[in-house]
Amino acid sequence: MKHLQRMMLIIILLPLMLPTARPLAAAPFSGRTGFADPRFETIWARTDSEAVRGGRTWYWGPGPWFDYAEFYADSPNGLRTVQYFDKARMEINRPADGIVTNGLLVVEMVSGRIQLGDIPTNARQYRCSDVPVAGNPRSANPASPGYCQFTDRATFPDLYRPAYRDPERLKQRVSTTIDINGNLGEQPDLARPETTIVQYSTITGHNIPQVFWDFMNRRGKVFENSRVTTGPIVDWLFAMGYPITDPYWVRAVVGDTEHDVLVQLFERRVLTYTPDNPAGYQVEMGNVGQHYFQWRYPHLGTPWATPDPVTPLIYASNIDTGSYWELYRANFNGGGQRITFNNNETVAFSWLRSWDPAQQMLAVDSRRDQPGYRQVYALNSIAASISETAPGASATRISTIDVRDQLEQPPDKLPEFLTKPVNEFNPMVSPDGTQLLVVSERTGRPDLNLWSGPAPGSLPIAMRLTRDLPACRYETPAWSPDGRVVYWVSDCDGNFEIYRAELRYQPIVRRQVVAQLFAELTNIRNLTNNAVNDRFARVSPDGKQIAFASDRDGNWEIYVMNSDGSNVRRLTNNPATDDAPTWSPDGRQLAFASDRDSDFEIYILNVSDGTITQQVTQNTAQDRWPLWAQ
Repeated sequence: MKHLQRMMLIIILLPLMLPTARPLAAAPFSGRTGFADPRFETIWARTDSEAVRGGRTWYWGPGPWFDYAEFYADSPNGLRTVQYFDKARMEINRPADGIVTNGLLVVEMVSGRIQLGDIPTNARQYRCSDVPVAGNPRSANPASPGYCQFTDRATFPDLYRPAYRDPERLKQRVSTTIDINGNLGEQPDLARPETTIVQYSTITGHNIPQVFWDFMNRRGKVFENSRVTTGPIVDWLFAMGYPITDPYWVRAVVGDTEHDVLVQLFERRVLTYTPDNPAGYQVEMGNVGQHYFQWRYPHLGTPWATPDPVTPLIYASNIDTGSYWELYRANFNGGGQRITFNNNETVAFSWLRSWDPAQQMLAVDSRRDQPGYRQVYALNSIAASISETAPGASATRISTIDVRDQLEQPPDKLPEFLTKPVNEFNPMVSPDGTQLLVVSERTGRPDLNLWSGPAPGSLPIAMRLTRDLPACRYETPAWSPDGRVVYWVSDCDGNFEIYRAELRYQPIVRRQVVAQLFAELTNIRNLTNNAVNDRFARVSPDGKQIAFASDRDGNWEIYVMNSDGSNVRRLTNNPATDDAPTWSPDGRQLAFASDRDSDFEIYILNVSDGTITQQVTQNTAQDRWPLWAQ
């Protein structure tokens, strides 16, 4: 009898000369098809580089398409670099040890439990995934089972039930089917010779058919030690993990055709066998990276199949009101389309960007409900792209309070503290859409806060980040593209300066799951550190530069500098006021406001040399506070 025994596996990556040089990336929306870490490229190149792949199926995918710093309790500052591929995700939990891990994505989608640290309680109980395990997305594959349909027949850590195990079925052929409701059936004509069970895992209690076992142990060209050689294409335990289900036949729509597909779920991957496919592509790694991304980030769309989002240029104007700001979408023909209609001002500050245009949101601060106070709202895609008055448009108020501030209130004062209107403004959505930097005056002073973002399913967080810093004015927060670093402006040193700090997270565990995140600022640095005023800081899409306005040369002009504060360059030179720069989606241009023609208008310049390329608005009103990509 052939049994799989437990093995310990550690992958330590040494530097290799890669067959093709690709740029490194560190941003969801800029350079995202480069590798976030050279160690990721080393693993990918071993099986999927042009030098070795030939006509065989992908083991990771054509290349990466999304990277970010996701929360993981045991990583430095509670953040680990991850990068997504069609077939899987790579992770570096501890950069110093040189180890790349390959996440247990299938286990998480089946169990609905996202692991957020090494110990079992550092996890978040979510919902299982309805994404089909094989074939097209759910919208084009309505009758195929998703990961949820395997939950009751899968082996995974569960605090409340014993591990599920299947009996050994060596030498039997696979004819069992599973449908959209999780019901099992039998289809004897599918019991092909290649589906004969040849291995049984005593670790997890599941059977492996010949066709999958052959694929797991396949040999071919690989790139190792700076050269092309022949050997095992993958270490299947590292790449796939142990099986967590038996193999089952499913009906799945692939492209335009419905097929019988044999699927088996492993800890890290899904294997599929489609007899109708051409030779070489009959057994494939399922698109687990895509599936997991759709499950964890449903608001971000499909970056592997969709061009990068292009956000419109939004600005505030009093052209129709004569006194207060409303929002307009620039038409680049001297004006814009009005999109907000209220009795008091609304100013845009950031986008929740998405590869699905219907999921994009616009974060604004507005006095629409409390004329004396600025408050934070998220406008959905219809409101942001057409108008607040269009059918289906919505504006959702967002506000939350640090529990530490609540606990410090006398009991008789707490209700007033929780409900009193206060100024909350400059909402900056994180690049992944799950968090929001906001300036709030809830405690009587403006403070930088970190809240849960407008994206659905965001992990709860409500932290007043500057509660232990001096009482001064904080404004215009910004994110680095990977979510590790935040920037802001404050006058804590007597004049307005631009600061940066790293975010450090810790889990707050209740009832054996992560209920909330604790966050704090660490390694705070003053980037400008001079005697003048530097304001309106905006980080470029690639995270390498900061645009800002400064009065260092006698009046307000537009400048850029490297994100570490070096290499300051002046881009405008005009006796008027130039301020509020915002980056174009490709990072090559800035839109800004200027009163150089006696009233404020919106202009666009080239970052490379400061050349003004267009005056976006031309009227006698005041047009200010532009927002482009970020």
